[in-house]
Amino acid sequence: MQHEKYEELIQYYFYNEIDEADKKLLEQHLISCPQCKTHFELFKKIFNSINENENNEFEDKLLFEARAELRGYLKAQKNKTSIIKVLTQAFSSFMVKPIGIAFGGAVVLLAGLFTGYLIFNEPAVNYSKEGLNFADYSKIQNINFLDADPDDGEIEFTYESVKPGRIKGNINDSRVREILTYAILNEKNPGTRLNSINVINASSQHKNDDELKNALISVAKYDNNPGVRREAIKSFNELSVDKEIKDALIYVLLNDTSAGIRIEAINSLMETSKKGIKLDESDLTTLKDKIQLDQNNYVRYQLRNIIKEY
Repeated sequence: MQHEKYEELIQYYFYNEIDEADKKLLEQHLISCPQCKTHFELFKKIFNSINENENNEFEDKLLFEARAELRGYLKAQKNKTSIIKVLTQAFSSFMVKPIGIAFGGAVVLLAGLFTGYLIFNEPAVNYSKEGLNFADYSKIQNINFLDADPDDGEIEFTYESVKPGRIKGNINDSRVREILTYAILNEKNPGTRLNSINVINASSQHKNDDELKNALISVAKYDNNPGVRREAIKSFNELSVDKEIKDALIYVLLNDTSAGIRIEAINSLMETSKKGIKLDESDLTTLKDKIQLDQNNYVRYQLRNIIKEY
């Protein structure tokens, strides 16, 4: 089953529209797939946020009174002679004449233009960092950075959702980082994914962010754009390195088709070693096998240098 199918099952899971067989299949897959696990945790956070902000249910008595009031109002309206009905009859009589037909066409044209204006000129929703609600961003897409320079501590970008939106906030704000993490995994534009990685790396709060780490691991292993994969690998050097990052780098080294990406993975492996995350015997055996198989001379040379250090 492809990742897209599992991501679809994740949505059904939270809507309680998944059968037991698919539920068990998904839960087993999440154990072994960090990419889908990251998507699962993001959706979990979204739904938790939505549930926290839901209004309390109306009391039965209030609902009963509201229905009774509505029935009374509708009954009263039914017994009235509608002014709209009178105008409609008069207008219909007018429209049978030639001049009425021409006038009607003009009215229809103006109505169409006015409707289009209302639809396409709806104002964008603006949020400051204080007003962010992550539940609002479950459908975000097409992020466009207006200010991607984090030197002053703030960034600004627009996005599309149910309504277009615009956000300006501090890069260290946890909700801003959540949106950017979501964009790293889900945004279709590789330039936006790349920008999101670069911007979030400037945050002083991201070094111990497990959600971000898992997102970067998924991108480094599976993203279809080599530039995005390379930037994700470079980002590992900014995080608190651990065994998961080391294993991800070895995976990239063994599986990535780009020699440049494999070299970047080797460089990052050297950095993780300097930070105390050493290669074990199994890792060294894997790298020795890779020396025999890799077709790039520089990759083989660098692998030998790593092994010599042990």
